[in-house]
Amino acid sequence: MKGSTIRLAVLNPKGTDPFVDYTHGPGSYHSGIHPPINYHAFAAATFGAFYDSTEQVIDNLDRYDAVLVLIRKRTWISLAAAEALKDAGATVIIAWKECGDEQINQQLRGFRARKAYGKILSLADGILSPTSNLPPRHGECDEEAFQAKARFLPTPYPLEHSQWDFSPPVERRGILLGTREFKNPARNHLRALELIASAARELNLTRVTVINSEKARGLSQLKRLASKFPADCLEIFDKPLPYLDYISLLASHRLVFQMDQSNVPGQVAGDCLLARNLCCGGNSAIEKIVFPNLCDDGNRSREEWIQMFSRLLGEDHTYERTRLEAQSIAKQHLSYSAVSRKLGDWNVLQ
Repeated sequence: MKGSTIRLAVLNPKGTDPFVDYTHGPGSYHSGIHPPINYHAFAAATFGAFYDSTEQVIDNLDRYDAVLVLIRKRTWISLAAAEALKDAGATVIIAWKECGDEQINQQLRGFRARKAYGKILSLADGILSPTSNLPPRHGECDEEAFQAKARFLPTPYPLEHSQWDFSPPVERRGILLGTREFKNPARNHLRALELIASAARELNLTRVTVINSEKARGLSQLKRLASKFPADCLEIFDKPLPYLDYISLLASHRLVFQMDQSNVPGQVAGDCLLARNLCCGGNSAIEKIVFPNLCDDGNRSREEWIQMFSRLLGEDHTYERTRLEAQSIAKQHLSYSAVSRKLGDWNVLQ
């Protein structure tokens, strides 16, 4: 029925994330349990569950209206899962686990991967994309059938659940770099660091933070770049942090800046929603929806960015107005209840 509540099982076949039951919603954060973000969020938002076993999903099919099967590089594993679920009578939706444009292209380089992916598209009842760019079409699924099945749905966030409000107890200060990878050209990590270094000198910033994810090589490059910042301005974390430590660090900053142009769903921007601060500079799906005046497709000049930093860091009323507007948009379009309603309106789930 149109607008009805949908309950999803999300399946990452033979994946590494264990079973999580969201029958009672997202709960609160617990160490060692994947937070209800990314694809776990689709399960949590619909009071479903996240699985790594196809057989376990089939044993519990009567709980769910549909199964969201995640596609990884070894697409034939996802194909086998989708075929088994269809044979068991399930409604099957599919989505790429790593779904940026370049990420999908890399995963489809092999003939076997493309062949299995084409079969997945043909048998799936629905194709979900958490990015505004739909995934590529392959195989026998023609354009008309593909478009009828495919839908962009942004990743939901538990904005209506107070236990996932990570607002800091202290005053927010400074800028956190949202990207971490030098080796991925689309992330523009080096370019973002150089721009922030320039802004730090011009605006006399005292706090810029970056997290290293590339071990010794990345750390060495960051230490060399530190000389471009004012003294004691750049703080480097030498490795990724546990989620609660990371989100607390993120929340303590006034804003997060990145120049990521990889058309990803927008986990960093989503983390900012939970932290109740701002994300600017990238072109992710969430940034375009929630931070339309702060996102960028690579066209803003250095001068424009420095002017924006000056306003957001120096004008409390501008910052707070922008922050509250973003939260309002997010609750309308990205909250668990909002995305759950959109799932209920999707014709492939009627």
